[in-house]
Amino acid sequence: MPVRLRERRSLLAVWAQRLSLLAVPVLIIAAFGHRAGMMDAIPTYATMAVGFSLAALGVIAAIAAFEGIWRDGRKGIGPALRGLLLGLLILVVPVVGAWKLVTHPRLTDISTDLDNPPDYLLALSNRPDDAAPLEPPDEDEAELQLDGYPDIVPRHYPVGTARVFEDALAIAEKSGWTMLGSQKPEEPENVGRIEAVDTTMLFGFRQDIVIRIVPDGEGALVDMRSAARNGAHDLGANAERIRGFFAELDASLQGITE
Repeated sequence: MPVRLRERRSLLAVWAQRLSLLAVPVLIIAAFGHRAGMMDAIPTYATMAVGFSLAALGVIAAIAAFEGIWRDGRKGIGPALRGLLLGLLILVVPVVGAWKLVTHPRLTDISTDLDNPPDYLLALSNRPDDAAPLEPPDEDEAELQLDGYPDIVPRHYPVGTARVFEDALAIAEKSGWTMLGSQKPEEPENVGRIEAVDTTMLFGFRQDIVIRIVPDGEGALVDMRSAARNGAHDLGANAERIRGFFAELDASLQGITE
């Protein structure tokens, strides 16, 4: 009776796939839990770390499995490849985050006016207990912003405050932000205000936004402030949000005069 040799399968290949697959529900729990308000920021960060660590272990196991498959002719190229590709796909998020961490200044609160930032009024009662305090920038933070984001400055428009407010409010509502409230400048000498909250796409971290519109000679001066509620680094998100808002407001008011 012929003897059939048992094919050797790479256990590392199997574990590479398992670890990468396990990272998916862990990260889904972090995203859903934080968005639904069932998890505070710190537990969410911890769960995210576990998920990304599982994906990294899956990639390491896959690379080790490939070495064994090449050397000993073991089976398992399919699970190893699936574990590698899925793990690498998941790790795109922390890799991009790490790149932004080293290329952007370590700030969480960005304002076009560093001397007199727009105040948050409605956001104070909307922020959770674990949110970072909202304070004006100190000298070091102001210098970091000036060096890292020299383009984040107030905008002047040769249009009345009421018209600027209408366009700014339309842009804010179109952006998908959660509106906390607004104050329309009923008279030309009045100040207009808009407060809102933006939410990150994947894990639902929130940033508070305030837009201030004040009369300025023959037109209006617009300031904007955006601050992350959690974390020690905003990864450049607040500056990008301000840039995007002013790009749309510039386009909306282009060529308009009173």
